[in-house]
Amino acid sequence: MATAVLLWDRQESIPLQRLLSPDDLIILLTPVVVPSAHQPAESRDPFEPLGRAIALHHPLVRHVPYTKRGGITGTHAAFIKRGKVIVFVISGPPGDNEPSQADYAEIAASVGGDRPQVILACCDVRAYDLGRLYRFATIIQIAGFTPPELEKAAEIMFGTGPGVGTLPQSATRMPELSVAPRSWTVETWDLNRDLAATHELWTECLPRRFHLPQGVLGSLLRREGYAMHYAVRDPDTRQLLGFCATYTTYPDSSSDRLVGSLAVLLVREGYRGRGIGESLHEMALKQLQRTRGVDRLQLGSTFPRLLYGVPSDMTASEDWFRRRGWEMDQRSPRRPPGISDWLLSFDEVPGKELSTAGLTFRPCPVTHFSQVLEAVDRDSIRKGNVGWYDQYAKLGNTMHLEDVILGLEGDIIVSVAIVYTPTSGSPILDDLPWARTLGSDVGGVTCVCIVDNNPEVVNSRDSIMVRLLDTCIKLLSHKGMKRMFLDGVRGGDEGFQSLGFRRWSRYKESWRRV
Repeated sequence: MATAVLLWDRQESIPLQRLLSPDDLIILLTPVVVPSAHQPAESRDPFEPLGRAIALHHPLVRHVPYTKRGGITGTHAAFIKRGKVIVFVISGPPGDNEPSQADYAEIAASVGGDRPQVILACCDVRAYDLGRLYRFATIIQIAGFTPPELEKAAEIMFGTGPGVGTLPQSATRMPELSVAPRSWTVETWDLNRDLAATHELWTECLPRRFHLPQGVLGSLLRREGYAMHYAVRDPDTRQLLGFCATYTTYPDSSSDRLVGSLAVLLVREGYRGRGIGESLHEMALKQLQRTRGVDRLQLGSTFPRLLYGVPSDMTASEDWFRRRGWEMDQRSPRRPPGISDWLLSFDEVPGKELSTAGLTFRPCPVTHFSQVLEAVDRDSIRKGNVGWYDQYAKLGNTMHLEDVILGLEGDIIVSVAIVYTPTSGSPILDDLPWARTLGSDVGGVTCVCIVDNNPEVVNSRDSIMVRLLDTCIKLLSHKGMKRMFLDGVRGGDEGFQSLGFRRWSRYKESWRRV
């Protein structure tokens, strides 16, 4: 016997009669699929019975199929804007390398604006995770898309019996598979009270490679005047359910502009899909946008480094942020897509001695430091390297100025980089935790700046980079290191791999203008 289930109706759109006047149009969007074995041979579209069943209740219905590859096109958008109600059919979860029909449903909802949208899921919503990953207001579930099942779904959409809103006896209303999203109270995070619980949440939510000692995590979160973090707690038990970290950072030497960073957002696994992340996200963005001087927002953080962006293997998180307006890996000629951290074992370095190519590398002398700052500042502005100027500036007037490696072609500065070791005491360690968590034999190289816009320079960017890294390897090896961690590099995958580097993590960048 065919059954249909109204899982939830948070927008109170069922039955549809309460929303429709006789002249209103229903837009029925259905996927192009292979007909089931129960479908009549003469039927070209397995969802035609649904269109006919809806038309029995409301004759003005326009059936518009969509394809897996084509998705929601301008033609679909034109129909959606003509309709009063959108009925969107999802036949099942995507196969390997297939786009998600649920993502198409969200696009359709975005195009439709305030128009009510009813999702008809011809699959198990729990298996598809629609309740947690998406925020659809009304979902009807059927097991497949045979004509009897589609007809039962249409009955639920319009209701039967003596009273408006009464479900047909053949249909059931299932308790919600996840608690309905709600608005949660967002509190200011407190280091002394919340650090232990936040460390536990961090370890639960993030892949093992990002695990940190509690003390290191606390030092990264403690940034007086530059950080504001938020928490959501269970109103009864006061257990920490969600956490969000935000920072403000000067992008360059300018003192009147700031970048606001939404550095990380974590929600305890058993409480996802309930609106906790949404509440934290809204509060964080609202406060960053109100901060004087903030003109750009970053998803992730550069300094202090928690995560440079969304790790590329955390696709659920990437989808969640994309649905909230964050575009991943915006491409431009100046910014290759993707940003990576790399790890090199010195045992795997090709044993080839490089020619000098007219380049010399040495620790930065005091007499050149002002020129280094100027070069870094110009390059940071040109390439959007947020916070690099500050990393160099705080090494001035310290014994760690020699950690700045200067590359010269003749008298022209062509590159600079900062090296550090886990026990050096360098101020850089305050902002970059990952090298030291990998082991006591891992040195780091950061803020690599290649000055590639001087027409008088003969060497190519790649030639300069290879020789700079070779210098850093020799320097760190001399200090007793056996591996090297290189962070925050855009592009260049083949080049780094040819030198023996292995990717440690890859991130998706995303930025917004305020």
